Amino acid sequence: MRHGLPAHVHDPDLNGERLGCYFCNDVVAPRNSLRDRSLDQQCTVSRPALCTIASSLGVELLTSMLNHPLKQGAKAKEQAEQCDKSALGIIPQQLRGDLSNFSNTVMYGEVFNKCIGCSDKIAEAFKADRQDFLIQACNKPDYLEDLTGITAMNE
Repeated sequence: MRHGLPAHVHDPDLNGERLGCYFCNDVVAPRNSLRDRSLDQQCTVSRPALCTIASSLGVELLTSMLNHPLKQGAKAKEQAEQCDKSALGIIPQQLRGDLSNFSNTVMYGEVFNKCIGCSDKIAEAFKADRQDFLIQACNKPDYLEDLTGITAMNE
């Protein structure tokens, strides 16, 4: 997965829709994901050698992105043929592998305005007082959800 440009440098005419980050698809803040879970629920890379396949695809995606004039700002869409291309091929936002049929799927996700990773409220709070932000985020499990409005949205 590649993240899109930050809001202050993103140009919709040039870069298309702003791409979301890893956390844009979640409506909760990170929690202890290892507690009371089986091995396959604890880790998304639980099959032998899958990590090498995923890392090689990540390197290919990064190499393709670095060879495009817009770099991280290259447009991405759900359909592979609609994604920007470099000399090395398409530049999707996300690749999802399926080992049951040995395939990869191109995926795409737009930014979520209440994202606990890249929303404007998170960026502003971090810039205002980095140390306090980190202390609050580490010590209070609901801090990020409260700050972005996810708590209110879920009520």
